[in-house]
Amino acid sequence: MLAPNTRLKDRYRILHKIGGGGFGNVYEAIDEVFGCSVAIKETREEVAGLDKLQKAFEREGKLLRNLKHDALPRVTDYFFHDKAQFLVMDFIKGQDLATLLKRRSQAHQGPFSCEELLPWADKILSALEYLHSRSEPIIHRDIKPANIKLADDGGVYLLDFGLAKGATGQMSTMLEGQSSFSVAAFTHEYAPLEQLQNTGTEPTSDIYALGATIYHLLTGQPPVSASRRDEAMQRGQGDPLRPAHELNPAIPPALSQVITQALAVRWWDRISSAKEMRSALEHAWKEMDPVKPGSMTLATSQSTQLDAEGSASTLPLPQRAKLAPSDKIEPAVSVTGTPRSVRRLRRSWLIAGLTLVVFIGFAAVIRLVFPHWFARAGSTKPDAHAQRPTERVMLTDVSSLTNLSLKKVLSDHTQDPKKHVWSLAFSRDGSLAASASEDGTIILWDTKTWRPKFPPLTGHTREVYSVAFSSDDRILASGSRDTSIKLWDTQTGQLISSALIQGAKPVLRVAFSPDGNFLASCSGKVPEDGGDEIRLWNVRGGWKLILESQVTNVYAIEFSPDSEMLASAGLDGQLLLWELMNNWQSRVLVRGDSKLTTLAFSPDGKYLACGSSDTTIKLWLYQPQTKVKWRELEGPIGAHNSYITSIAFSRDNKTLVSATIDARISLWDVTTKPPTLLHVTQSESQASQWSVAFSPDGQTLLTGGEDNMVRVWQ
Repeated sequence: MLAPNTRLKDRYRILHKIGGGGFGNVYEAIDEVFGCSVAIKETREEVAGLDKLQKAFEREGKLLRNLKHDALPRVTDYFFHDKAQFLVMDFIKGQDLATLLKRRSQAHQGPFSCEELLPWADKILSALEYLHSRSEPIIHRDIKPANIKLADDGGVYLLDFGLAKGATGQMSTMLEGQSSFSVAAFTHEYAPLEQLQNTGTEPTSDIYALGATIYHLLTGQPPVSASRRDEAMQRGQGDPLRPAHELNPAIPPALSQVITQALAVRWWDRISSAKEMRSALEHAWKEMDPVKPGSMTLATSQSTQLDAEGSASTLPLPQRAKLAPSDKIEPAVSVTGTPRSVRRLRRSWLIAGLTLVVFIGFAAVIRLVFPHWFARAGSTKPDAHAQRPTERVMLTDVSSLTNLSLKKVLSDHTQDPKKHVWSLAFSRDGSLAASASEDGTIILWDTKTWRPKFPPLTGHTREVYSVAFSSDDRILASGSRDTSIKLWDTQTGQLISSALIQGAKPVLRVAFSPDGNFLASCSGKVPEDGGDEIRLWNVRGGWKLILESQVTNVYAIEFSPDSEMLASAGLDGQLLLWELMNNWQSRVLVRGDSKLTTLAFSPDGKYLACGSSDTTIKLWLYQPQTKVKWRELEGPIGAHNSYITSIAFSRDNKTLVSATIDARISLWDVTTKPPTLLHVTQSESQASQWSVAFSPDGQTLLTGGEDNMVRVWQ
């Protein structure tokens, strides 16, 4: 610990210690060159003596030196002195929120009101949005009331980056051979489970910590720790965390719900980004009574945005749109502990109760007058894999597909017989289809007319190998030999954003998870060789993972319908399953000699099919109640005459279509033993068919061939 009046670097004079934690002490000092107060963070000697930690500290200084946000103190200098390391930053005069909360409690004033806290939370979220969206994202890892300071000038600041972690390296955790050790601490009540278990932190880890901070400041009680909650839920006892509005009735239920979602124990269940949480808080704020127009302005986002043709390797996926000017959030008066807020809450419940009574009475009258409307209702328990009612999909029986015939040939791609249509996809609602061509173009088709909805999308400069629709059908992702992934707005046909894969690797396949949370891609060499890398993006959070374990010559990727698994198949004969619940670790489902070329899950997740260069299709049955879970069915689907290029399941969960290089299209019933060949047809041009896709209702089949044509079969 440094004594008062100690001089550092012939410039900084220590006044007194103002705090300690992590791996050092913090002092207030005078910068005698500029005559201003500064905060100086000192790293302890036992840490400073480690060479790797010295390099990490220097790297942290350089990284933080470039941060510019009005909710973050500026780092102005860093240096080494007498076996110690020092970081110099702005000194923020004011009080941290932990101290202020303690004073309120001692004065029996209760916790902070929503009106006081929400503008501060929005400002901190703006800072997190900025940190997380940088080209080298920064995760704070120690957000808590004591690290948020309310300055004398009215500003709010996020302090203490001693635990910060950059995406491309560990600022606070250094590797020694194959083992690792941490030099940083964290505060238990505010740390997410993944941080407590040391399994790695992501931007959603900061979301949890901020949610815990908001919970504490609004209720006066810190939340139950993530480890205790996890243990209770593992024992089947339920989540012991009480919703915030139960502890403080002045908290609107909508706001309480946002806090609860931010505090989800599992990172994939949380609000996935700072930007999304800002939007959620804004909507929750709307439910409070606006009585002081204009007294609160939410912080303007300063997060880094990439241009549409940006070359960063982190894909800039679109987020929820900002509020229009007419939607500005207006504040309400302080309601903490006031009878007015309680009366308002009771009134809302009374109105809701009366409405429910009236509705039930109305429904009873309708049932008496029109009993035949309800003849089929209520007697059957819904199937776990049943189609969502909102999709309104009519499932097609297998027998109706045996009369498959060619209805249209779409020739809007460049009419070059040497080009291929490499990929086809239907939107989830079936109103659109997309085709990707070797000529570098993508066409969005209106499936009612089978005419292009827009002129061909021409942003790629080389062959387009793959296309995929997002879960809400608003985005189309495409991967190309030009090494880029592009995102297109399906309503306008405009390019949303673009990212280049580092190392100039062609993108062979892209796939959105059905739940809309992830986008996966595989990339590597040209298609004849397969890819050597799988990347996984979190659509909402913006982080990415590179799945490298055992990856070689990957040729196909596919998400399971529940989004819990990603399957990959390679020309090296390996079929791997990457599991969300296992932190996306892989396990080998099969390892063989033949090249695996294409994958398909049945819509109910019961079957996984894999096409092979040996002219067979291997089929696995999912049995989650067993230890093995996946069982390969006896005998592959045979009777193909050549290399299998593409397969797809119909929505009936039992019809599988396969396309082969000899231009044949075959339909199979996979529920029989062995699978039954239902129908075989062949393209009239004898062109090899390289891609197939079933419509959501199972009534239309698309195939794409080496003649650059798209064929519509019904």
